Amino acid sequence: MRQALPALLAALGAALVVAGVAVFWRANTVGWVGYGGSYAPLEPGSAYESRLTLEVDRSWTVLWTGGHLVGALLLVLGLLVLAATGGWLLGRRSRRGSGGAA
Repeated sequence: MRQALPALLAALGAALVVAGVAVFWRANTVGWVGYGGSYAPLEPGSAYESRLTLEVDRSWTVLWTGGHLVGALLLVLGLLVLAATGGWLLGRRSRRGSGGAA
């Protein structure tokens, strides 16, 4: 069981990382619509008529939704499990190699 525990923890961490990336990617593929302006059209010849056009390069933008947050949380949790497992294995390995002679 001692040999299997690190492997199970590493597999759990890797699965959480993969799940986090998949959830984040899935949430990012769903289209979103930003507010396009007023619901009522302006009357022609209005004294207050003006136009402002803002454009965003959507290839690198992320609108953070609940799916994005869940994906990021799973990813970070998986990385923490992997880091803890690696640190635990390194600590056990260095303790074995010292031989106890101080």
